[in-house]
Formats: sequence, C-alpha cells, structure tokens
Amino acid sequence: MIGQCLGFAVLTGFILGLFFTVTVPFELRRMAEARGWPSQKGIITKSIASRKISLLQRPYWAAEICGLYKDNGVGFCVSRVRYGEFRFGEGEAASLAAVAKYPVGKEVDVYYSPYNPTTTILEPHASSSTMVIIFALGIGLVFLPVLLFVLRRALAP
Repeated sequence: MIGQCLGFAVLTGFILGLFFTVTVPFELRRMAEARGWPSQKGIITKSIASRKISLLQRPYWAAEICGLYKDNGVGFCVSRVRYGEFRFGEGEAASLAAVAKYPVGKEVDVYYSPYNPTTTILEPHASSSTMVIIFALGIGLVFLPVLLFVLRRALAP
C-alpha cells in the first residue's frame, strides 16, 4: 500500500515536472517579448474579479480588466496583467489583488503586441525569478524517479 502511494506521488510529481519544464520556457519567451512592446495610455472602465468554471468543471477566479485607449477611444481588455505567473488553486487572491491595483478610472499604460494589437498586458517587466524557481522545481520533479531508481539499486543487497 505504501509503495503504491509513493509510486502515485512520484508519477504525479513527474507529470507536474514535465508540465513546468515545457511551459516555463514559453512563458519566459513571452515575458522577454513583452518587454519590447509599445504602449498606449488607457483608462480602466471595468475591473472585476469573478468566479468561472473551467472545461474540467473546476471553479477558478479571473480578473477582467477592460478600458479605452485615450487617444482613439478604442476598447481593450487584458486577460492577464503580466506574463510569468501561474494560477495556483482557484486564484481568488491574485484576481482580487489585480482588481484592487487597477480600479475603474485609473490611467494605465497598456502594452500591446505589434504583431497582434489585441494581445495586451499592463505589466511587461515582471520578475522572472518565480519562473526560474518553478523551472528548477520542474526539472527536480522530472529527475526524481531516476534518482529514486538509482538509490534503490544502490541500496539493494
């Protein structure tokens, strides 16, 4: 029974590690690209945190922050405040923090992709330290089964 639980935990860790080691480099690339994006001034007209249901029927929280560009009145909505963040759990605290930081009426710089102007974020200079830590954790989780196998072979009589 203990062996099965340990095996399940190692397998789960391995899958989570694969997920982290595959997604983090893409996220780091997007962070690097966003640092060079142009920006426009905008005014926040909608800032709410709401509970949603995912495709797997799991509830999660998301901030919905929308506004208008000051120079032309065109609307924008950001699906993410910044790149380089993962939602852990339901994400309620992060969504409420984003709404508190960007209230209705606030003037903001809206950074947009020059290749797809509808791709927008509010903070292009997010710290990459969290991503590096998650990537290192992912590598550790991927190599944990190998380490356990080698230790088991070395300690076997």
